[in-house]
Amino acid sequence: MTRYANVNGIKTEPASGLKGVCPGCGNPVIAKCGSVKVHHWAHRKRFDCDPWWEPMTQWHLDWQNKFPEAWREVIFRDEQSGEFHRADVHTPKGITLEFQHSAMSAEEMQSRNAFYPKLLWIVNGLRFKGDFDFNNAIPDPESELLKDYNFSVDQDGLAKFAHFIKKEDIKGDGNMVRIYSLHDAEFKAVADLHKNAQHQYWLFNWKYKHRGWLTCSAPVFLDFGDEFLYWIKKRQQVITTLIYLQIVKKKDFLAKYGA
Repeated sequence: MTRYANVNGIKTEPASGLKGVCPGCGNPVIAKCGSVKVHHWAHRKRFDCDPWWEPMTQWHLDWQNKFPEAWREVIFRDEQSGEFHRADVHTPKGITLEFQHSAMSAEEMQSRNAFYPKLLWIVNGLRFKGDFDFNNAIPDPESELLKDYNFSVDQDGLAKFAHFIKKEDIKGDGNMVRIYSLHDAEFKAVADLHKNAQHQYWLFNWKYKHRGWLTCSAPVFLDFGDEFLYWIKKRQQVITTLIYLQIVKKKDFLAKYGA
């Protein structure tokens, strides 16, 4: 299911009655322009084309439309193995963007991360928005003021509240250690900065969490359908990594990676 085919050597979107050639595998495709699914190209016969394909949705098209046509559905081909895949968007700066709507195995995610250079994921979060809670806004986890502290997190790296532990107190021997909060005198400078800053960083909970996205080696941005993207970020810590969200305006994201 693709958006573009070669018609007389020209990159072309589907229109009723058109026939073309798949730019990936080179086999014949026909335009599907019904009233239920978004218009797309389909292979005339069942061929082993790109195994990473997924059904095209309006969400995909809306994201692709934010970028020039020449950047959309760019074919990457491994000349040695013959393996090829179709990137949703590839920019002149070498950034590959994949727009993911459907569920995906951790194995496929890892394969894509390895195949594409400089990959960014945009994930349709509307499917699981009801399972997602924004717990509390937090100070910038990479602040120099927090360099001597760990965020207290659960086994998945998530947390409900901004609680801190001194790194020097973490020995892993099961003994009790002091837990700090932004209300403690030691954190007054951090709390003052946080009070006057935009709430850009958030702790969160994901009821039916997709651990693949939480641990993905490439940057992952969740799209909940508003004016922001929610970047899943990681802070390396003693024992367990903190996983949190950084809120990014879509217009700023597009200014950085778009035309």
